[in-house]
Amino acid sequence: MNIILASSSKRRREILASCGIAHKVIPSNAAEYMTISKLPEQVAMINARIKAEAVAKNLKSGYVIGADTVVLLGAKIIGKPKDASHAKKMLKEMSGKTISVYTGLCVIDAKKGNIVSDYEKSLVTVKKLKGSEIPKYFKLLGPYDKAGGFSIEGVGSFIFDNIKGSYFNVLGLPTAKLREMFKKLGLDILANIRP
Repeated sequence: MNIILASSSKRRREILASCGIAHKVIPSNAAEYMTISKLPEQVAMINARIKAEAVAKNLKSGYVIGADTVVLLGAKIIGKPKDASHAKKMLKEMSGKTISVYTGLCVIDAKKGNIVSDYEKSLVTVKKLKGSEIPKYFKLLGPYDKAGGFSIEGVGSFIFDNIKGSYFNVLGLPTAKLREMFKKLGLDILANIRP
């Protein structure tokens, strides 16, 4: 099975590799869609499809995976921070609150043109941080090139707590959901895993 990840995300590549799923990476470089008029799961699924379609249209065969993660704080979708100042502000806003993490997925069978889209949702509680702690954590949390600004791995594990739902969703690629989607295309992704 020829699997293509339409993402430049190192973390998503690592998740597939850690599962033993052989794949190629072809970043979509597609412009992401952002609007407050859509629900967060819709935004995530639209972006995942945009990415997958941008890669699939240039292929004769293969299964293209598109993924997009959106973070919701209160009623506001927060994307990737624009710069360090914006990232620091995000961390202050998230302190002591529960954020919702949505990852939209799209898998396209490039040969047949069949498309399956879905999403996963998880809740993550951010510990209440003292004002003096924020600069300390901020220096250690980077890089902050992810939706919501930071990773829950490494130093992030000290402040991102009490995950409800898929851990891998919070990392950016919910693998159980992905397997379900491949099944809808008539494929068992487990059959292609190298032990």
